[in-house]
Amino acid sequence: MNERMDILKSLVSLSDSLDEISSGLAKFDWDYEGNPLVVKSQQIIEVLQRHISGKVDVKDIERWANMLECREDIEFDESNEEQLENVIYCLANPELEGAINVDLCKQFVRNLS
Repeated sequence: MNERMDILKSLVSLSDSLDEISSGLAKFDWDYEGNPLVVKSQQIIEVLQRHISGKVDVKDIERWANMLECREDIEFDESNEEQLENVIYCLANPELEGAINVDLCKQFVRNLS
């Protein structure tokens, strides 16, 4: 796998700090023409569950979602694409869609399960 995909995997799983991931992604052009990384519901659920358990704060969830939203090198699993896009949109735009909180994340987990 190439470096870009490794960094994208870290982003999706939120396995490194967002500052490190952002710095890593900054090395690459925004435009992308290769095969995208496909994100599945379970990967989003795992990050949401980390917020629910208090391991990831609200600001990081919002920033994470913003970093995922509208990337050309990421696609959402087509079996649940619309719902995944909606969850990421809502989390990336709390000023438009309502505050991020544990109850909202629990609702998203239920919907994606």
